[in-house]
Amino acid sequence: MLIPSVAMIGPDLDARGGISTVCRELLGAAKAEGVDCRYFGSMNTVPPLRKAAGMLRRQGRFLRAMAQGPRPDLFHIHLSLGASFARKALWFAEARALGRPVVLHLHAPDIAGFVALPGRRAALRAMLERADRVVALSRAMEATLLTEVGGALRIEVLYNPVDTAALAPPVAGGPRVLFMGEIGARKGALDLFSVIPAVRAAVPEATFVFCGNGAVEALRAQVQAAGLEGVVEVPGWVSGAPRLDQYRAAGVYCLPSYHEGLPMGILEAMAFGLPVVATPIAGVPEAVADGISGALVPPGDRAALTARLIALLADPSLRARQGAAGRARALSTFSTPVLFRQLCDVWSRVVEEANIRPELA
Repeated sequence: MLIPSVAMIGPDLDARGGISTVCRELLGAAKAEGVDCRYFGSMNTVPPLRKAAGMLRRQGRFLRAMAQGPRPDLFHIHLSLGASFARKALWFAEARALGRPVVLHLHAPDIAGFVALPGRRAALRAMLERADRVVALSRAMEATLLTEVGGALRIEVLYNPVDTAALAPPVAGGPRVLFMGEIGARKGALDLFSVIPAVRAAVPEATFVFCGNGAVEALRAQVQAAGLEGVVEVPGWVSGAPRLDQYRAAGVYCLPSYHEGLPMGILEAMAFGLPVVATPIAGVPEAVADGISGALVPPGDRAALTARLIALLADPSLRARQGAAGRARALSTFSTPVLFRQLCDVWSRVVEEANIRPELA
């Protein structure tokens, strides 16, 4: 296979969120495989004024690198919608001006909501149509792009990668529910918090942990007001070893979201051998098989969420079976080496179509 040299553009690698996690995984795989992949960070999680100044500095570094050479065979740009779409439009225009093919890797939880606003459908379609490939995170996202955006899009489906070697069982497996994501309504954190009394009425030993950014202090206040300090922990954002420790201490992973792409938290939980309770939205059903590797409940259906959590928390053998099924799915479908080879195939086909001759790797 002819492996091209690649310039990858995305959020700073230490930025919070699933996109930076995906970028770290792909870069690590590129290094392990000896693929020439340079990374250019586009933004970080800082106050607006510092963010604007940082974006200008990052643009300067990128343009100097392109002027000094060598230029890559291909650009791979990670983007979401909203502000990310506006930012990456500039990077995309610059990459196109340099005469190299461009792959746009779309991480978007609510495409339909974005294009519902005036002018956005046409703007998104114009950008995606000019890309040599559009990477969608799931078959569901591919279908949404075709129906909600339309146009002559060249789409490749590539699931998010997860480090199944580093994220491996055993875990503690007790009646402990882990939520990891943005704390607020969109990810379903409020739904999960609301069902805690009903779950504990059936499983009194059940405990809950909410990790992530967002409305952390508001949730802590709710925990205190409800007298649940010994039952609910709200560590806030965790990363590195503390993040992995939270998975190892859990027995069930729960993310009852309303909007998603393909959540890294779900894939990481599956790699750890945890059963997952989630909602059947976007790419989630392509990862979690209802009744086999976890449970899928309708968004906002708190009664169903309560029942499925109780079933798992009360039955250690069920947790073990479903967790093992999720681990097997992660190994076969979502492991980083498997998905990186698929991505290399996409890159190779794109540069071949553009008549660029990379070195043999």
